[in-house]
Amino acid sequence: MQPTKNIIIIGGGIGGAATALALHRASFEPVVYERTKVLREVGAGIALWANATHILKKLGILEDAIRVGHLTANYQFNSQRGKELVNIPLDGFELPVVGIHRAELHQLLWRNVPSEKFVLGQTFEGFEQEGEKIRAYFSSGLTVTGDALIGADGLRSRVRGILLGDQPPVYRNFKTWRGLTNYIPRGYRPGYIQEFLGLGKGFGFMMLGKEQMYWYAAAIAPEAQPDAPIGRKKGLEIEFQDWYTSVPELISATEEVNILTTDLYDRPPTQPWSKQNITLLGDAAHPMLPTMGQGACTALEDAFIVAKCLQEQQDPTTAFQHYESLRFPRIKLIVEQSLQSANMGKLNNPFTVALRNTFMKFMGATISKSFTDFHAYRA
Repeated sequence: MQPTKNIIIIGGGIGGAATALALHRASFEPVVYERTKVLREVGAGIALWANATHILKKLGILEDAIRVGHLTANYQFNSQRGKELVNIPLDGFELPVVGIHRAELHQLLWRNVPSEKFVLGQTFEGFEQEGEKIRAYFSSGLTVTGDALIGADGLRSRVRGILLGDQPPVYRNFKTWRGLTNYIPRGYRPGYIQEFLGLGKGFGFMMLGKEQMYWYAAAIAPEAQPDAPIGRKKGLEIEFQDWYTSVPELISATEEVNILTTDLYDRPPTQPWSKQNITLLGDAAHPMLPTMGQGACTALEDAFIVAKCLQEQQDPTTAFQHYESLRFPRIKLIVEQSLQSANMGKLNNPFTVALRNTFMKFMGATISKSFTDFHAYRA
């Protein structure tokens, strides 16, 4: 068997770009095929917890991420009106937690990979085995052959659909809004992620690099619910008008064009997600709700570990089986805890919400330990 060298990556988001960088650093020949014609990451901000900044350090881009991001020291949960429930210190690790715009992280990843490794404007159609090789087809008529294929093509992965033939992702009856503004609310505590929990709704905000505030909101909603007739921003202003003062301030200070909305989906974690010399990573393998803030972080972990497994195993089938066996226990726990956390956020009876808030205050040390355990992981 010839050594695995040429790796086809479908999808050029954070997971695909990180995989290309990890493989490039490991002397493989990855090529990313991305359907958009311009390589850019949509979305707003993310928190890169210590388990993810560990990966950035291994890839040689942590210092750059710190330069364009913002260091975060605490994660504070509050009631709707701003009463502190839990305050989790995040600066006890050997690595920092960084708030960063998704686009900034994306650029750091792909700028450290030769530009010819990204082929844009190519919509993936299918694949077939050809001996020990894999052949991929695109709607443009392009056909490419490699030693292995990695599907990093997101929540509604075409690679996954062909590989596993499984059902669509599960809508969890929540939608989210994300906003960016240069306005810093009066109640902001420097270095904090501040999150507020209400009746079937939540709101949080944090500082990114370049003095930008990133905020996010979530609420119970039917799937594909349209914006309010009065407009997305005005609807949110009314929805959160009686919350802690920073919340309506941030919504009011954000241009409507800078408010994105997304329905929230995941999948119950199952195996396999690899077959022969084909595997999945990130949302293609294990989409999760954003309540634990681990979606992009686990995609970075996947990228680093799949490259490491390919280095250690000459046969890509064996490498991908090992990669999946290493990843599945941790991923299963995070997906399930993210769903559990979201379900706690769905409580909309004043009595049960009061009980939840009391429980959180009482269990503060346990909640803090759970966060620490997730973030202490080192791929």
